[in-house]
Amino acid sequence: MVEEGFFVFGRCCNHIYAVIGVGLQDSPILAAENLSMSTTKAENLQKEYLRIKKLSEFDLDLYELREQFKSLMELAGHIAGTEVSVVNLIDNYSQWTLSAVEEDPKRIAKENSICAYTIRSNSFMEVQRLDLDERFRDKPYVVGEEAYRYYLGMPLTLSSGENVGSLCMLDTKQQQIGEDKKLALAVIAREIVHKLEHRRKLNETLYTLSETVRIKNQVAHDVRGPVHGIAGLAESVEDEDLSADEMREYFTLIKNSGKGIIDLTDEILNSGRDQEMQASRKINMADLQERLLQLYDLPAKSKNLDFKVFVNREKDQLKFSRRRVLSIFGNLISNSIKFTPAGGRIEVHMDFVNTETGKQLEVLVQDNGKGMSSKALENYFEDVSELSSGTGGEKGFGLGLKLVNELVHELGGSMKIASEVNKGTKISILIPVL
Repeated sequence: MVEEGFFVFGRCCNHIYAVIGVGLQDSPILAAENLSMSTTKAENLQKEYLRIKKLSEFDLDLYELREQFKSLMELAGHIAGTEVSVVNLIDNYSQWTLSAVEEDPKRIAKENSICAYTIRSNSFMEVQRLDLDERFRDKPYVVGEEAYRYYLGMPLTLSSGENVGSLCMLDTKQQQIGEDKKLALAVIAREIVHKLEHRRKLNETLYTLSETVRIKNQVAHDVRGPVHGIAGLAESVEDEDLSADEMREYFTLIKNSGKGIIDLTDEILNSGRDQEMQASRKINMADLQERLLQLYDLPAKSKNLDFKVFVNREKDQLKFSRRRVLSIFGNLISNSIKFTPAGGRIEVHMDFVNTETGKQLEVLVQDNGKGMSSKALENYFEDVSELSSGTGGEKGFGLGLKLVNELVHELGGSMKIASEVNKGTKISILIPVL
């Protein structure tokens, strides 16, 4: 039986299951207190916040990403000759593992991740004998005849300098991987980062194009009103019996010019509609509901939590931009999982509402967890937040709500929080639908 909170990798029936994780007492988050005295706690928190915010900017769909990385992970495993070769991405709460042999991404708590140690360095991390390393020798994946002995992690370093994850190699046998192979693995790690950054640039281009089309359409709509007025006035005046032929000719010209502009704006409005490129970056509530259940149902069940996602089925055919939504939802749900005790419930509700500023996606995430005092809630939006403990012993800095608040406002939306100690938290969000 694998201990609760650890991630299990299924392999062929004649092989063992690989357990990836480290104990809470060895948490790399707790180790932040032992960093250089020249770096203050506030600076460390700010650095970590910038790292997770940078990761959120990628708008990652882990299922799509796994397909892009599959061949690279297979190549890395072939070069290293290890039994396990995976890509781990580490956000504020979790390590998400992508595998060439597993279709679904796997999640473990961030503090249980070996690779959370790796991303604190700009070089690879290698442990020849996990069973002789005091950090790992008593861990479940080290104990026993068929336990893991070897680990090698290559950090995934963005061009801006942040480490967002690692290329991870594990084996039940001790390995001697030469420098030439490590250099080759480092090249693969850089190629993974290149694919990540290329994907982000493509997303940004598509979103910029979508926004340009929206602005173009808005301008066209704004022009149509006054031009219709001019054309209508000219047509009205033209029907009157005016004594001055020059006036008639003048208003005829206004009418013809107005109609010409209306035709032009109609052409502008019709262009760019239903573009496949724009549609590919949109999602409906039903698809988002399915994706959230795929990613977070198992973590919730591991803590015996009742996790539900509700959508208004009458409106689930409407599509909206995918930009930032997975990061926003993921942080809120992970936060609820962390702070809700066993037997609790977490609900997500989605709907479209019409407001004075237009149609908006309305989101409510609520739980019956630990809740927060008004003072603690204020601290969540400060630059520095204290180390906080979840109901299952999880550790993490209070950066999730700060990040969500910033992402929502970047989208032009709004966020409200209501919370009470030992009664739970309700977070409501409105996001404009483009």
